[in-house]
Amino acid sequence: MDENSYFNNFKISKSSINSIRKYLIEKGLDLKLIIKKLIESEKLIVICGPTCSGKSKMGIILSELLDTDVISIDSIQVYIGMDIGTDKFDAGRYNKKQYMTDLFEPDHNMSVVEFKKICDDVIKKHFFSVKKVPIIAGGSGLYIRSVISGIDNIPERDKNIRKKLKEMIDRDGLPKYYQRLKKIDNEYAVRISENDTRRIIRALEVYELTGISFSSLHKTWKNKKKRYDSILIGLNTERDILYRRIENRVDEMFKKGLVEEVKKLIDRGYKDCMSITKAVGYKEVLQHLRGETDIEECINKVKRNTRRLAKKQITWFRSEPKINWIRLYNYDNIFNLIRDIFIIIERN
Repeated sequence: MDENSYFNNFKISKSSINSIRKYLIEKGLDLKLIIKKLIESEKLIVICGPTCSGKSKMGIILSELLDTDVISIDSIQVYIGMDIGTDKFDAGRYNKKQYMTDLFEPDHNMSVVEFKKICDDVIKKHFFSVKKVPIIAGGSGLYIRSVISGIDNIPERDKNIRKKLKEMIDRDGLPKYYQRLKKIDNEYAVRISENDTRRIIRALEVYELTGISFSSLHKTWKNKKKRYDSILIGLNTERDILYRRIENRVDEMFKKGLVEEVKKLIDRGYKDCMSITKAVGYKEVLQHLRGETDIEECINKVKRNTRRLAKKQITWFRSEPKINWIRLYNYDNIFNLIRDIFIIIERN
């Protein structure tokens, strides 16, 4: 049984949100005043944590209570047609806008810098300028970091170095260069997949350009002045519960038609795009469609790789001391959970 089922099974509706709103007011929380202060101080609320922790759902609940919309921070949800495998949340069901999804076709190689620029425009145009509180929800730690703190300390890409690295990887194989990265920067290497060509190349490129490890450059983020005044709220649950949720979600994705979704992407000419060949859920289905695995093995690989992704996300977020962690397993009802989140918001 999922000990956090009260949250997992909570149905968002006008009546349920009104019940929470009434409860918060009874507990002495002035929502109108909180909204006013958040808007005046131009604060961002960031809901973060590993995959399957409930970030999108929490984002919608808070957006209802704060009369605003949501910004998704996800490096794959930006792509059109990659819906089932990314568990793209349908905010429209709740008459909410969700920004930063469905921006590009899958063959667009989006950079963190580009994501940050677009997200900055969204925050200014659709939130601050119209007196709304931006609520960010996502599990892509680097993208969250780029938005709230910037990435000015990371050097720009160098075409010549990248070309050389790609040629060497094609010749000698990726494992050799993953091992090289581990020797140079084990801290960053353990955070990423040994098959993540893009990130391995980027880390090696940065080291060659600066002589400084990628993780060392990122550490300056902790002491760097934030670009936005942000309240970071992390959703934490017990590992075994999280893994069960992951397995259930993966099963549901295949029932909804993940294989068919990948077939459509292939038919549209995207089978070799990095967004698909590297994304968990998509790369495993590609292997299945090439006849390398049967469907049962494919599903098990997606579950295994999603668990690994969640573990890396947890490691990433735990390195950020400014996150206010909410331990979902400490609660047995949605009312006290939301109350404590608002106490954190009010305190900040």
